[in-house]
Amino acid sequence: MNKALLGMIGLGLMATVGCSSGRDIEVTGSVSAASSAAVDGEILLSFYELDAEDATSRIHIDDRKLSELGDFNETISVEGSKIVIVAINDRDGDGGCSTGEAWAEVEAEVNEDDTIEPVSIVLNNTACPATGE
Repeated sequence: MNKALLGMIGLGLMATVGCSSGRDIEVTGSVSAASSAAVDGEILLSFYELDAEDATSRIHIDDRKLSELGDFNETISVEGSKIVIVAINDRDGDGGCSTGEAWAEVEAEVNEDDTIEPVSIVLNNTACPATGE
């Protein structure tokens, strides 16, 4: 009887874990910097999904780091149809944009075939944005 109960619990847990409506999307692109931007070290990539009910609200998906400017290829789980990628030359390592750090963001559409066109992100030394979380 205990084995049967454990089996039912295991099946319930597997069903719960496997029922996400998100799908894995491959995001590719490049991060470069404007000639006026002072960039040195790691680049923090933060991925957000735009809320389907409130397009101004962002839902944090994941963070990844690049060791330097260049190309990236990441897989993220997305439920909606639009994402925002924020790239920051996070020199102080605080996980956000700080005064003097170059940053940029791009918005991308998820196509009907669950792909995203390659993105190009160009970092600039502009004032940091307010957080959208």
